[in-house]
Amino acid sequence: MRLNLLLLPLLLAAPAGAAELTAWEIGSSCPSVLSGDFVFAGALEVRGVEMRPEGLFMPSEEFGGRTYRDVKLLSKTAYAALDAAFKAGAGKRKAGKKSGKVSWTVKELRKMGGKSRKANIDVEFDGDLLVTAGLILSKRTGEKYWVAWPRYFVFLDKKLKKAVEKALLEKAAKEGL
Repeated sequence: MRLNLLLLPLLLAAPAGAAELTAWEIGSSCPSVLSGDFVFAGALEVRGVEMRPEGLFMPSEEFGGRTYRDVKLLSKTAYAALDAAFKAGAGKRKAGKKSGKVSWTVKELRKMGGKSRKANIDVEFDGDLLVTAGLILSKRTGEKYWVAWPRYFVFLDKKLKKAVEKALLEKAAKEGL
């Protein structure tokens, strides 16, 4: 146990990914809160990230009296990139560039017992972002499920979205859903 506690600071200090922040737009909703939309690697956008006096807050959704945080930062590198963008100032905008290569990994699938939402699946992008998508029963003929992403997370690269969703549906089929 003591060895694990000694290694923890070393693990936290190691960079996990590239955190390629390619564009952002920051505004101010009140004097002490900045809000921004950020593009990662020209392919993924996270909207509504806030910098408050207490720190950086990723967007969340409220449903049924609970708060869901479906987009999470995984690396200090990503946190530092967002922090630097906020420090650049309110009203600042950085131009984006074309989509770079984004690595991604399908992580855990968690089955759910809802009427339409049958599972949550985590996807990690470049070791910097973890996004939880929902597997929803489809009403279309020929399709069993469709993938629901958090409303504040957007794929700018449609080919990437198609490839990720295909992998998620394949994982669901493998898991017997």
